[in-house]
Amino acid sequence: MWEYRLIQYQADGLTEYGIALFRCGKEQRRIAPVSECRDDAERLTELLNGEQVEPCHFEDIIEDYFTDFTI
Repeated sequence: MWEYRLIQYQADGLTEYGIALFRCGKEQRRIAPVSECRDDAERLTELLNGEQVEPCHFEDIIEDYFTDFTI
């Protein structure tokens, strides 16, 4: 089973958040940064875990989550 976890980065006084994919307790992939807003990154992490998103869709889900689809 896999698990998505929130990760935090500090650089030049700026805090950004990413998401890492773990399988059997070992990090497999990470995408960072995804947002400067912790709430957004936490909601996305919860969505990924709650829906048990397959690892092959990891990047697509993140991209779709932050894309504005308004025309």
